[in-house]
Amino acid sequence: MSQMSPLVRQILASMYIGLAIACMMATLAYSAVAVPQMSLPDSPINFTTDEASWFATVPLLICIPGSLVGGMMCEWLGPRRLLLLLSPLLCAAFMLMRAAVWEVVMQAGLAEVLLLSCRVVQGIVVAMLNPTVYMYTYEMTDARIRGAMTGLTDFWTTFGFLLCYLFGCFFSWEVIAWLVPLLTIVPSFIGLLFTPESPMWLVRKGKEQEALTTLMKFRCSTEEVIEEVKAATKTSNKDVSFARSLQEVMKKPNLLGMVASALLLVMKEMSGNSGVIIYIVHIFQFAGVGLDPSWSSVVVGSVRFLFNGLCAFLVYNVPRRIALASGTILSAIAATSLGIFFFLQSIEYDVSHLGWVPLVSLVFYIIGYAGAQGPCCWLTSVEVLPGPVRSIGCGTTNAVYSAVAFLISKNFPDMQAAIGLHGVFWFYASSSVLILIIVLVFIPETYGMSLKDVERYWENVSASKKEKEKCDSAKVDEPVRIDVEKY
Repeated sequence: MSQMSPLVRQILASMYIGLAIACMMATLAYSAVAVPQMSLPDSPINFTTDEASWFATVPLLICIPGSLVGGMMCEWLGPRRLLLLLSPLLCAAFMLMRAAVWEVVMQAGLAEVLLLSCRVVQGIVVAMLNPTVYMYTYEMTDARIRGAMTGLTDFWTTFGFLLCYLFGCFFSWEVIAWLVPLLTIVPSFIGLLFTPESPMWLVRKGKEQEALTTLMKFRCSTEEVIEEVKAATKTSNKDVSFARSLQEVMKKPNLLGMVASALLLVMKEMSGNSGVIIYIVHIFQFAGVGLDPSWSSVVVGSVRFLFNGLCAFLVYNVPRRIALASGTILSAIAATSLGIFFFLQSIEYDVSHLGWVPLVSLVFYIIGYAGAQGPCCWLTSVEVLPGPVRSIGCGTTNAVYSAVAFLISKNFPDMQAAIGLHGVFWFYASSSVLILIIVLVFIPETYGMSLKDVERYWENVSASKKEKEKCDSAKVDEPVRIDVEKY
């Protein structure tokens, strides 16, 4: 272990976080395979339609307040420590669902209660870990691979989806509840036992020398280490009380960064991600494509998985705004074409010769989302956050994102009933266009920007002309005394 190169250490740390993300996001896809199995005539589980809906969406609902708490807990305890504390609880919440079919539980009439309770616990853990996993990946990696490793978070998300979809073709929901955590959160927990705490969090806590010890193992040059510690030291804050956190949030540069981050995630979700993931089988059935529901989910999940992986190389070499614009345009065109197909179907136009349109359009929608729009939105939403509010900022923006994701997924049937499936996809296309406008007008190009550059950007944006001139003429970096020779 001591002979590992800094690059290998960074990649391994990102992989451990990736496996945790896969398990967290599998909580969403799990319902897509479990609910249909639970609805079979011979199933021992007797969910009502409303209970089944809550079983599918309650983790997203809990993420709304939970992400706010998670951001503050992350800053209080540290991202790695919080991960180690909550990972066993997420594993238990998955595995305990199997107990719902035990005879003693069934006789007591508690099977449905137990399943819903496990989903609530899953939602709480996922909510608290959501800001943590993105922040830890971002702060453990250097500027050269930070974009690729953070961009891979969507790759790991899709990996969790694909595991559930694939297992759903062969195993019962009880078996899947054990397989998913055993292949994801358990190895993640073991790996994190041998991984250090976030060096930027250590600096914010005033533990500069401990942070240096970590950075000297995870960075390739001493100059790089000094620069990162200097930038973080200027914004370090040992007081992480709620009042102090609010004071930082209310500073105009920090508030602008948080608004930009939240806007990206809100519009990303309004472009239809959650609706497509949860109702993919229903969409195929409504279009009359004729594919097997389980395998159609695997096909779409595989396409998403492939292009999430390709996106890691894209964000490493292509500016964020160019990648975001390209993926958003492709998703908007695909959603528009789907809307046209369903509109023609709604007016009873003969679409039998257009049976290929839904599948091809949905594949291109997924390519645009998974290949650029989704990963780049997540990556940029973290990159635009100034250092002093990165923890609470991640929690706040994740709470806003979760609220929108819950509303979009929960209200998909109601939207379809009100405006038709064609109207739903045209709404998604319009939201994609809004993302494009927001990116071009309000979001800075974060490709190649250091943490210090991001903070300076928002300071310049928020400052008046006179303040900018005064700041530019008087700006001098304060010296930071760091005992590098000791290491």
